[in-house]
Amino acid sequence: MSKRDQIITGIRQFADWLEANPEIDAPIDPHFLVPLSTNSAVTEFAAEHGLTTTADAEGNLSATLVFAGVRYQAYGYVDFEAHRQAREEKNARTWADKHGLQITPRAN
Repeated sequence: MSKRDQIITGIRQFADWLEANPEIDAPIDPHFLVPLSTNSAVTEFAAEHGLTTTADAEGNLSATLVFAGVRYQAYGYVDFEAHRQAREEKNARTWADKHGLQITPRAN
């Protein structure tokens, strides 16, 4: 079974379980995030589904489909590689700080 099929099965099982247990509260923010990596992929997704895109302060795009309160949000980046590198550096610095270490540039 593909990852996609597993997710679809899981969503159906969750919906059935939630319906069978009316005493259980529904999630307050059912939100599925789908990374498309690039803004052009988000633009293409939006065009295919009649959606508009929204840009954040850095120019990264997203487009959202809404199904009765459940949101399926595709998002991308102006420069995915730069975003990935910045995230890795932030994670490394956070780890180093937590362990009493400091990251400094290597002397050439």
